[in-house]
Amino acid sequence: MSPPLALLVLALAASPVSPGKGAEGPPRGESARFVFAWRGVPVGTVTLTHEAGRFTYLSQHLHTRGTSHGERRREVTLEVDASGRLPGGKVVPQALWLWRGPPAPGCVTGREELSGREGLHCATGGTAPWVEGTLLGVAFRARYGAGGRMEVLEVGESRFTEAAPGERLRAPPDFFSRGLPVEGEQGALTLVPAMDVPSRLDGMTPWTRGAARALSARVHAAFPEKGPGAADWREGGEGEAGGCLAHALRFAAEAREKGVKVALVHGLLVVDGGPARPHAWVRVALVEGGTLDLDPTSMDAVRPDTHLALALADARGPALEAGARWLALLRGAHRVVRQR
Repeated sequence: MSPPLALLVLALAASPVSPGKGAEGPPRGESARFVFAWRGVPVGTVTLTHEAGRFTYLSQHLHTRGTSHGERRREVTLEVDASGRLPGGKVVPQALWLWRGPPAPGCVTGREELSGREGLHCATGGTAPWVEGTLLGVAFRARYGAGGRMEVLEVGESRFTEAAPGERLRAPPDFFSRGLPVEGEQGALTLVPAMDVPSRLDGMTPWTRGAARALSARVHAAFPEKGPGAADWREGGEGEAGGCLAHALRFAAEAREKGVKVALVHGLLVVDGGPARPHAWVRVALVEGGTLDLDPTSMDAVRPDTHLALALADARGPALEAGARWLALLRGAHRVVRQR
C-alpha cells in the first residue's frame, strides 16, 4: 500500500506544521515527532527540531520501487530569528508556525519546507483545543495541548499525530517491508490484547453474492500489475499498477456507482507462514443477512488464518479509527497471535 514518492512529497509539503507573530522562542533543542498517515494508513514520520537560530524539518517516509518497499529521507534546515522567522523577518517556516501554536487569528506569509513555496497561512477560527485555517488555500485543522504545542494536524486526507517524547515507534517503512512477527504455527489470527472490530458500517447496502464477486473479478482484472502505484492514492485510480488499496478503493467506487455502499477493511495479511503485513480489502453486506469479505487484489478467499481485520472505514472518509489502530501497532501495543 506504499504511495509513490512524488505523491508523498506533495502530501508532506502540503500538510506539515508552522510560528505566530510575537511568539516567544522555544526551549533550546526542542523537538517533536509526528506520524504521518494518509486515509488512516501510516506512511511516514516527520520530526521537527528548533534550536537557537535553526529550524529543521525531517521527513522519513515510505516509497516504492517495483514491488519493494523502502524509505525516503528528506531534511531541510532553515535559519530563523528569535521570533521564528526567516532572515528578513517576513516569512515563517510552515511547520514552525503551526507547531508553536496555537497561531493567533489572522494570516502570515509561510514557506513550505520541502517545496520552498511561499504564500498565505491563515488561522481562521475553531473551538479550543482545535484551530482551523488554511495553508496556501488548503484547509487544515490542528489540535493543541495544554503547553500550546500541536498534537494533531489534519489536512485533507492526511493526518499527523504526535508521538510521545522518547516513545519507541516502529517506522512505517520498516512496518511495511518487514511486517509484524506472528506467534504460533496454526489457527486463526488475532491480536493480544484484542481489538473489537464491528461486523459492518452504518448504511451498508445489502447486495447479492454474485454481483459482489463479479465486481471483485472485474477490479482484479483492471490492474495487470499487482504492485503499489499511483492508483493506491486516489479513489477509483486508473493505471496499470495498483496495490491492495487501489483495488479496494476501485471496488468501493464502482459499487457506489451502482448505489451500493461497502466497507473498506484495514487489516493484516499473512502469506505462506510469513509475517503479518498491512493490507486492505472490502466487506459487503448480503441481502440474505451477514457479510462477505472479498480480496480483489489476490482473489484469494478471506480466511481467519490469513486475513486479520483491524478496522472498517468508509472508502471516502479519513479513517481516523483505523489510523489510531495502526499507530497502536507501530507502538508495539499488540501482538499477532494464532489461536488454535
